[in-house]
Amino acid sequence: MENLQDWTAYRKGDKAAFERIFRQYVRLLYKYGSRFTSDAGLVEDAIQELFIDLWEKRASIGETDSIKRYLLGALRRRIVRKLSQQAPLQASVVQDETENHDFELEANFEEATILGEIQEENKQKIQQALQTLSKRQKEIIYLKFYQQLSFAEIEETLGINYQSARNLLHKAMQAVKSVISTAKQLLLLFLFNFFS
Repeated sequence: MENLQDWTAYRKGDKAAFERIFRQYVRLLYKYGSRFTSDAGLVEDAIQELFIDLWEKRASIGETDSIKRYLLGALRRRIVRKLSQQAPLQASVVQDETENHDFELEANFEEATILGEIQEENKQKIQQALQTLSKRQKEIIYLKFYQQLSFAEIEETLGINYQSARNLLHKAMQAVKSVISTAKQLLLLFLFNFFS
C-alpha cells in the first residue's frame, strides 16, 4: 500500500520519509530495470541517480497519486536514455527512443506450486509464446499483470495514451493466443494473475 503522505513529507525535506520511499521501492525498481538490460551496474546506477535527483530536486517535484507509477516511469526513461547513449541509433534508422529498448519477460513457474507440476513442454511453449512478443508488448504485460498497474498508470509510465495502452495489451494477448493452445492460454493467464 502506498503512503502518499511520505511523498508529501519527502517533498518538504523529510529524510525519514524519503528513506521509507527508497526502501519500499528499490527492489521493485531493480527488478523492473533488470528487464531492460542484464547490465546490473547500469540498473543500479540509474536507480541511484534517480533517487539523488529526487532528493536534490524535491522542491520542484509535484504531487502524484501513485509513487510506484511515478518511480517506474522515471526509471524507465532514465534507463532507455542510458541504453540509447551506449548504442546510438544509426542515422538511417528513425525510431522512437522508447521503442528502441530490450525488455525481457518470463513466466515465473517456480512459485506455481498451487498448479502442481507443469510439464516441461508446456513451460517451453509458454516461454516461446512470450518471446514472440515485441519489446513493448512484453513491457505492457509486465506492468499490467506483474505490477498490477491500471491502464491510466501504464499510460503515464510508458508515455502513451489510454487507448494505445489498451490496444497494445490486446495485441500482445492476441499474439500469445495465436501461438499456444487454449489450455496453455488459461495456464498463462493464471500465472500472470497468480504472480501479480
